[in-house]
Parts: sequence; C-alpha cells; structure tokens
Amino acid sequence: MKGESLKLEAAVGVELKSAHRGRPENPMTPLARRPALRRSVVLLLAILLPACAGSPTPGTAVAPLERGSSPPSSLGPEALGASLEASPGGFSAGEGPADLEARLQDRIHREGDTIHISLALLDLEDGTRIEIDAHRRYHAASTMKVPVLLELYRQTEAAGGSVEENVLVTNTFRSIYDGTPFILESDRDEALLTALGGELPARRIAEGMIQVSSNLGTNILLEHLTPDSVQATMHRIGAEGMEVLRGVSDIPAFEAGLSNRTTAYGYLRTLEVIASCELTDREACREMMEILEGQQFTREIPAGIPPEARARGTRVGNKTGSITGILHDGAIVRPHHRDPYLLVILTEGYQDRAVGSATMAELSGMVWSHLTRTP
Repeated sequence: MKGESLKLEAAVGVELKSAHRGRPENPMTPLARRPALRRSVVLLLAILLPACAGSPTPGTAVAPLERGSSPPSSLGPEALGASLEASPGGFSAGEGPADLEARLQDRIHREGDTIHISLALLDLEDGTRIEIDAHRRYHAASTMKVPVLLELYRQTEAAGGSVEENVLVTNTFRSIYDGTPFILESDRDEALLTALGGELPARRIAEGMIQVSSNLGTNILLEHLTPDSVQATMHRIGAEGMEVLRGVSDIPAFEAGLSNRTTAYGYLRTLEVIASCELTDREACREMMEILEGQQFTREIPAGIPPEARARGTRVGNKTGSITGILHDGAIVRPHHRDPYLLVILTEGYQDRAVGSATMAELSGMVWSHLTRTP
C-alpha cells in the first residue's frame, strides 16, 4: 500500500496542478460540476480499490477457486477510471462548463462564416460564466430598451416617486444630431397611439416598450430620462459595450453614424443587475422581472425551454431585438427547481429570421439541458 499511496499522491497532485492552470473553480460548486476534483476522486478510487481488493485482512480465509471457474476480474487504474466516468451512477463525463462551451462553439461554427454569433451565459447558482465572442459589437436594435427600463426604475426610486405617475404621451421628438424634429409613423402599442396628447402611467408605457417593443414608448421615456443618464448608468454598472445614444428612428443621427450598440457581455451585465437587485430595491426588481416575463416575442431563447418545465413553474423574462440582418435575445431564466441563469445570444447575418430563431432556440436548449441536467 505504501507504493500505491505514493502513486496516488503524485497522480492527484498532477490533476490539481493542471486544474489550477485554468480558471479557478468555485469552492461552492457541487462536486459533480467540478471536473478537476471529479477526475481526482475517480483516480483515487481507481488506485485504492484494486489495492484493497488484493490485500485480505489478516486471519481471513481465502476460498479456493472452484474447478473451471475464472479468477475475479481486476481493472487497472485507467480501466476502472473509465468505468466510473461512464457509469450512470457515477460522475458522468462532459458535465463541466468547458464541455458545454465546446459544444456551443461547435454548434455556432456549423452556421458558417457568413453568420456571426456571440453568446454570454451566467449561472447564478454557482457563478459559472461562458463567453463566446462576447465583446463583439453589434447594432443594439431593441435590446437597448432594457437599459431604458432599468434607468426608469433607478431614477424613480432615487427621486422617491412612483412608476404609476403619469407621463405625457407625445409623438414629437428631436434628433440628437441636429435637433431636427421627427415623428414615428406607426407603433405596435395601439394604446399609445390612442392616448396621444393625453397621459399614461410610466409603467404602462414601459410595459409596451418591452412586451411589444414599442418604439414610441421608448422615445417617450427617453425624453424624460435622457440618453446621457441611461449611458451613465451603463458605465456605472460596468455594462461594457452597451451604448444608448439616441431614441428610435432618429434618421439624421443614424446617417451620421450615431447608433445604439451592444455586446453580449454588456447586455448580460444589464440583466444581471436586474436579476441580482444591485441598483434598485427588491420591489423594483420584481416589477422589472414581471414586465420582462410578459414578453410577446418568444421564438428565440424561451423556445429552447421545454414546455413541461414551463408548466412546472419555470419562468422566463426576455427582450429581443431585430432589424435587417440582426437578431438578438437576452433572458433571465428562472427554473422551478434551481437558481436562475442569464443567457444572451446576439447574431448578425441571417437573411431568414426563422432560421436564426431556430438556431438560437437550439443553443438555448443546450444550455438548459446542461444546467438543469435534463434532456
């Protein structure tokens, strides 16, 4: 056994030193989700079990083999390790974050060179992060409406006000570039168009901005909040790459190259602040989640969550963004049986939205299956 102990000490030392060369593992992460420690335990068992099996306790009789019988099989350390890794009751292979990242990378690669996909994931249960091209900048499209939502609640709370206070509903705005007045010709929120010249509660306008992606509602709120204030908050929370410079349909600003931008990292950070209540009180966080969960566009990340999970109480709050060639989604997923996780997928290059939506739903499903350990 002394020789076996030396072998064990050397082998486990190599495993742990190898693990430390990568990202440090969270000590609170369950054993089954810590690949380096899992491999060390498997190796330990692989070395000790055969040694113990081959060393009977003194005084114990060893029964002779019957004629024609075979001696007990003995697995070497490598074979036993492989057996334990593969056994359904042991630590199954491919459970670590690196394995999920590799599968996501492979799936993204299959889309070809004309499609760009960035992904950012944060698991609030154990702090696991995956970032795939997460700092690439994209046109933000309607994802910029989530920072506007956060700023609405931040300013309201700071002022001691209420999101139920009325706001003037107008359709006259000025370009941030040259002050040229402009209007929006149409909008998805019919109630806003009906209320023009009147007033509606700020929360009601925010609901339309998020749930049906009302551009008019976005511009109305930005008139009160100001893009500069929204951007200052993004800088304050470290939402790198999330740039809210202007409202929607500001053509002079667009032609001058002043467009709202985002990165998967910046969008994820914005969602994290909402999910973790870092900037506002819990009631404000609850209301923002409630608004996000009323989303009407659910063909991307939410479509990757199994219907049976939704039926058991899993909740998803998301906000998409799309213009020609751009399709994004970001979500706070609250499984019914574990802590939430946040997922952002940004894409550029899809000419057929249905194809892009299907790919994003597939990536979302891969994340769900891995984190919840369900098919």
